[in-house]
Parts: sequence; C-alpha cells; structure tokens
Amino acid sequence: MKNAAVAAMFDKMADIMAIKGENAFRVNTYRKVGRILRDLTEDIEQVHREGRLTELSGVGKSSAEKIAQFLQTGRIRAYEELAKGFPVGALDMLKIPNLGPKTVARLMQDKGIQSIEDLEKAIEGGDLVGMAGMGKKTIEKLRHGIEFLRRSAGRIMLGKALPVAQAVVESLAERCDLPAIEAAGSLRRMKETVGDIDILATVRSKRRKGKKAEEVPGGREVVEAFTSLPNVAEVLAAGATKGSVRTEEGLQVDLRVVSPESFGAALVYFTGSKAHNVKIRGIALDKGLKINEYGVFRGEACMAERIAGATEQEVYDCLGLPWLPPELREDRGEVEAALAGTLPELVSPDDIRGELHAHSHYSDGSLSVMEMAEAARQMGYSYLAITDHSPSLGVAGGLSAKRLRRQQADIEAANRKLSGFTVLKGTEADILADGGIDYPEKVLATFELVIASVHSRFGMSEKEMTARIIKAVQNPYVTAIGHLTGRLLGQREAYQVDVGAVVAACAEHRTALELNTNMERLDITDLVCRQAREAGVKVLLGTDAHHSRHYWMMRLGVGTARRGWLEKGDVLNCMEAEELLDYLRQPTRST
Repeated sequence: MKNAAVAAMFDKMADIMAIKGENAFRVNTYRKVGRILRDLTEDIEQVHREGRLTELSGVGKSSAEKIAQFLQTGRIRAYEELAKGFPVGALDMLKIPNLGPKTVARLMQDKGIQSIEDLEKAIEGGDLVGMAGMGKKTIEKLRHGIEFLRRSAGRIMLGKALPVAQAVVESLAERCDLPAIEAAGSLRRMKETVGDIDILATVRSKRRKGKKAEEVPGGREVVEAFTSLPNVAEVLAAGATKGSVRTEEGLQVDLRVVSPESFGAALVYFTGSKAHNVKIRGIALDKGLKINEYGVFRGEACMAERIAGATEQEVYDCLGLPWLPPELREDRGEVEAALAGTLPELVSPDDIRGELHAHSHYSDGSLSVMEMAEAARQMGYSYLAITDHSPSLGVAGGLSAKRLRRQQADIEAANRKLSGFTVLKGTEADILADGGIDYPEKVLATFELVIASVHSRFGMSEKEMTARIIKAVQNPYVTAIGHLTGRLLGQREAYQVDVGAVVAACAEHRTALELNTNMERLDITDLVCRQAREAGVKVLLGTDAHHSRHYWMMRLGVGTARRGWLEKGDVLNCMEAEELLDYLRQPTRST
C-alpha cells in the first residue's frame, strides 16, 4: 500500500508552505489529508481505482487530484513547484523538538541556516547569540533537541513497524507453503521502538543429509517471493536463506529462512533479548548442554547430538523452564520467576472489555459520539468512555460548560439507542500549573471518569511538576493521571517528574495511571507499569483515539502492559461494565 508514501508527500508540502509563511488554512488542509492517509486502513490505490477519493472525509477535489497524480506518475507537480529551490535539509530542522516553521524561516532568512548541520555549527560558533528570540535558554534547548534527535535516529515506533511486519508475514504466508512464519526481534518483544524488522520463516522440506545447518532447500524460493512483495520499494539483499528489503514506508525488513528442526531455537535466539539469551545459555551450560540458533545440543562439538530445536517449547523444556512470553524476555527476573513458579498470568488482548480514552468531534476528534460508540461495539467492546478535552486546551477544542452539556446529552442519547453497550461520560481535563483541575467541582461531579493530564508548562522543575501532578492525584474526582511523563517518541522527551513519588501518591489515594496506547506515546512505560503493579496501582489503557481507526492501537498498549508484568486484575479495562461502574462510583481519595 502506498498510503504512507502519499501521506509523506502531503506532509512535506505542508511543511514547506508553513516555512514559507503561506496560507495557514491550506497548510492545515494538507496536514489533515496526510493524517487521513496515514490512518486509512484501506489501500489508497484501491480507493482511487474505485473513484472514491473524494468520499474520504477531509479529501477534496484538489487533494484527490494530487493523490491520483502521485499514484499514476509517482510525482505531484504542486510539490515540485513548492520544492523548487527549497533546501531539503530545512525540512529536517522541523524534527527538532520545539522548533517550529516560523523559527526555521527566520534562521534561513537571517542566518542562512539550511540544515541541522548548519544549525549545529551556528550554535557551537555562537552565531545565534543576539538574534531576536534566541536567548541563552532557547539556544540550549535547540542544542539539547539536536542531541535528542540524534539519539532517536534509526529507531522505528512499534506502531509503525507492527502493521508493516503483519502485512509482510500475511502476504508471504499466502504466497508460500510455510509451516511457520513469525516476526522476531524487539518487535516480537513489543518494545516501544525497534530497529529493523526481523522475520523468521521455515519451509516444509527437510534438510538433506550432508548439507550444512545453514543451508535450507527451498529457502531461495521463499526469499524470491519476499523480495517480490507489492510493498517492496527496494531490494537490499537476496540470497539462498536471507533477504533484505526497504518497504514503501521506508522501513527495512530482513527475512531469514531456517530448517524446520531449527525453527524454535532460531525464534528464541532472534527474538532475544541478548540478556535473556545469555541467561538461558548459562542454564544450558550448567546442564551440560549447548544452545544456539540451530538447536539444543548434548555432547562435544564434533559429536554433538541435537535434542531440541523445532519449537520454542522444546527449547525451554530442555532447560527445565516453562515457555516464556516474548514480552518478558529482558532478564528482569523472568527466568527466576519461571523457576520459582511465580510467573504472572499476563493480560491479553482478549481480556480488554472497553476503551477508556477517546475523543469525539466535540473537541479534536473526527467522529460523533454515536459513530465512535458504534465502532467500539463492532470491535466486541461493551463500553466506551468519551473523554473530550477541557476548556483551557483551546487548540484542541476544549469544551465549555455549554458545549459539555450538549456532548453529555449526545452520550445519554447513545446509551438509549445502544442496547448492551455503555457510553461513559468522561473528560481528559487539564492539570493546571498549580495542580488544579480545569473544571469546577460541580462540573467534575457530572463525569463518570476523569483523566487528568498535563498539556502545558512542560519546563517546570522536577519538584514543581511532581507537586503539580500529586495535587491532581489527590483530587477526589480524578480517576487516572493521563500520559504521566508527556513524552512523544522521537519527538519530545519526557518532562521532569519523580515517577516514584507519583506512584506512591496514586497508591495512597486510589488513583489509577493511564497507559496511553497511542503509538507516539506508550506512556507510561513498561517499567512504570511494573512499578505500579508492585505498588497496587491500577492501570487504565486508553488509545487516545481521535477516530475509530485508532482503536487498533490498544494492541500496542497490551504489549507494553505485558512487558510490565501486568495481569488482568491490574487493568481497569478488563473489568466488565457493571464492575467498572461500581469501581468508578467509589471515591478516589483514601479514607
């Protein structure tokens, strides 16, 4: 699918126009089209062939013509006109946290800076000193932002990598007779960001006698099918058992084909983590065994006997361990827990009963309350919380008291129409600078669920930010603290906050922590999830959905929750509707 490629073109046009200071309405229109195309679950080429481009919400005639032009020719004339004479490196500067188009334009005009490298030299050379709006703190923030960008380079958000990996696995399984094919690496462990995408497959043919372990008859045909997949933009390597490609989304995917008798051992090995593999190799050595990507062996190298390797279960059985969920394989005590019989029974996607953080068109969402509810019900959920923004977040259409009454009337109407499904009255209310909540108590009392989040003043000291959030934790109307650290993966670092102190306050006041499952956040992290579990703090999973297309990201949150050792009983979304409502009716403040 070329969805991502077309979306990237609209993003670039919007960025160039914004830097040039062109009409804000046109800039936002292009940005909106980019978002629509990235979120689209259908193949944009199929939509185009069926003449349905203008049926996509937010895609007008002009944008549809540009999309069609790109799909037919690989070019957009409007983009080429905009980009004529424009330094490509200037767009990269927009990736620096807190550096917007207007500042980039001034840097270009006043200082001739056209790239991140130019900016870095200007900072080091003191060229920005004395420039309007460029105080010492601002310059230091730019320096820090460049360092952050460099640290993040080469990492792919899980939410971008997972759909690509799934598409490759499904497409290759359709084309080849494969007894097993699976994603491996950090993606299988559901880390929040991954490097390249690793795919492991095996074939039905057995390795012929006398052949080396790394030779797999039939592997070359699988690699050829892999490098010929529709989403492949570039073939980087293709051999008898290994292939590497770059997809239309710009992601590198590596395939390795192994023999059936080695598939389980290879899956353990290439799933990792390195620390987990070192741990289990140590257990193998203590038992007089050797474990590698080809299997588990007993005896000296020249006479070694393979005793396991076809499945992961076989491998772990040889070590006296139960099969370990990939998300736990980080050498954070999972092997010790397995040996002691105390492994957690991890939460699973099937345990999720509802969505608890979603926005409607009343704030910055795209759909009505009823449309969001219908989509949630179609997913098999039994409840949905509509949590539109509070007044102070004007940029996101925060709800005044008057608009809130209309929204809550819509929720009540939806509940009358939707038999067996509950729409909860909720809000994502701002935590103000002093720790107050952005609604008076009489309004907060009308909500069944309140997520309190920081959306401003990120530059507070750790002491100030911690006190601010803890004051919100203590508010008896607050159900959960939203996206605790405020980070955006690869875009914005977490603000300073004493997470341990917040977790302790949540435990004292019976306030939950949100695990925001949006691919750009995954905040709280897996480590904080485990910290919350150990403190007895409930975790709320919320996709922060602004369209029903975002509901799928619940899977990312479940993966993070599993990495944090969370069980069904630790997660609010695993409660049935009536149980959840009973829980929410209880006061949050400890007595």
